[in-house]
Amino acid sequence: MIDSGFRDVTGRIRHLLSESPIADVRRIRVEQEGDCVMLHGRVRTFYAKQMAQETIKRAAGEFQIVNSVNVE
Repeated sequence: MIDSGFRDVTGRIRHLLSESPIADVRRIRVEQEGDCVMLHGRVRTFYAKQMAQETIKRAAGEFQIVNSVNVE
């Protein structure tokens, strides 16, 4: 069973990314495994990759962020 705290964190992160003005950021996938929040997907610029990570930093709280987003 998934802990509701984990669900809340990934839900908040997905919501934050979905509100980004950068279209590529809105398409990033979020997964949670243990104490890590992982970002997956493809973006066109390093700026978009970095913005995704900075956008979720506060919501991730104590979770480690693993940014596996690829820049094309």
